[in-house]
Amino acid sequence: MTTLSVVQYNVLAEALSNPVMCPDAGFSSMPPEHMSWAHRGRLVIQKIKDANADLVCLQEVDHYYDSVEPALREVGYLGIYREDEWSPCRGKSDGTLKDGVAIFYKRDTLELVGVHAPCTPREEKAPVEFGKDAGKTLMARFRVFGSDPEVTSGSRHATHVSATEQVIVCTSHFSSAKTTAGASRRVTQAATLMKELEAFRKFSCDDGDDAAPPVAIIFAGDLNATPDEVAIDGIKKMFVSTYETFLGHEPNFTTWKKRTGAFKPGEAKMTIDYIFVSNECETVDVAALPGVEEIGHKALPCPEYPSDHLMLRAVVRLPERG
Repeated sequence: MTTLSVVQYNVLAEALSNPVMCPDAGFSSMPPEHMSWAHRGRLVIQKIKDANADLVCLQEVDHYYDSVEPALREVGYLGIYREDEWSPCRGKSDGTLKDGVAIFYKRDTLELVGVHAPCTPREEKAPVEFGKDAGKTLMARFRVFGSDPEVTSGSRHATHVSATEQVIVCTSHFSSAKTTAGASRRVTQAATLMKELEAFRKFSCDDGDDAAPPVAIIFAGDLNATPDEVAIDGIKKMFVSTYETFLGHEPNFTTWKKRTGAFKPGEAKMTIDYIFVSNECETVDVAALPGVEEIGHKALPCPEYPSDHLMLRAVVRLPERG
């Protein structure tokens, strides 16, 4: 059976955090000059490299083409990206930056064979109708390579393709409003996304063999929903949380920030990031997350943890495919 490691990380868009672009962002945990992507982005990218995961799911990426993609390509990753057509970064950066979600994968481990960005483009910023909004979401289907070059590119490739493991990977970024309307929108986003994922799995992976187990799904994202929200309850009817499975509970928190000024002021400390897997998968391991003492009283971001979200990492074993 195949084992894959996956990272979940909201990298914190520069246009929403650098005081030069967003004076009311309110982050004071790092010096203002260190909030630039030129400084903080270098720390973020190094953290991703150090995690050395097979799959990397990112949100709030507003330096994909000029920074993140080239840096990760140099160390063996390929990436796919969905830019948010309603990105709030546009107004903060005179239109030069737009954030989105991305999936990176090791090119010597996985082969991309299908991509879907549901409900794109959105006709309005915040649709409320079911089926119109699945959050900022990108999903892809992969084949898992072996290490034998003849199998992956030579005369035996056709046999390899028909026998190899497959996996669907999805990353999402849901509505951030911590209001009744925001929670309601996240319920709609989650329900729409579950429907889209099932349709994508059936459309791209149905080989006519009803006895074969369904292709595994790994779903990671910043869902902006705490574990007690209805949106998460709905997702857990289809998926299993890797951290909850392995630890017996979700992390104590995955984001922690203290902000001043007009833009979402105050302290926010909660669990809103997740790595889910479909029921066919087994969670082998999860990475420990730092506590308050390790981060420091100023909260996130900080030099050791350079986003306002913590990086999650899980190791997942895919089911046998007959």
